[in-house]
Amino acid sequence: MRSWFGRQLATDPVVAPANGLDAYREGRADERQRLQRDGLQVDRAATDAYDRGRRDERLRHRGSPLLAIITLVLVVIAVAILFLAIKTGSFSNAGAVLDNLIQNPVHAAADKAGSALENAGQNLKESAPPPSHP
Repeated sequence: MRSWFGRQLATDPVVAPANGLDAYREGRADERQRLQRDGLQVDRAATDAYDRGRRDERLRHRGSPLLAIITLVLVVIAVAILFLAIKTGSFSNAGAVLDNLIQNPVHAAADKAGSALENAGQNLKESAPPPSHP
């Protein structure tokens, strides 16, 4: 039976099976028959194609060196924090130890930068011409 638009209706069992599972099973049966008829060569070709595909994808999805370095740094930091937490007895004590370790170099750098800014500002004041009053 045909519809007005020239296509066969879905009630024809040859055109549309009752559900997709029947079509899947029919396709699998056809594939099994073809494999039995053609023999092992089909399997070898499929395996070779599969291996080529894996190799191509592995080359396409290589790891990022930057991401690897960032991950390594984060892992080292996490291990150091865990070590300090075990050594000091708690994470809060480990945080205090890290704060003390970081505090001294940061304060020294901030003091040095502040002194450099003050000196630069003083030099600008000294080298600027005196203001003229109208």
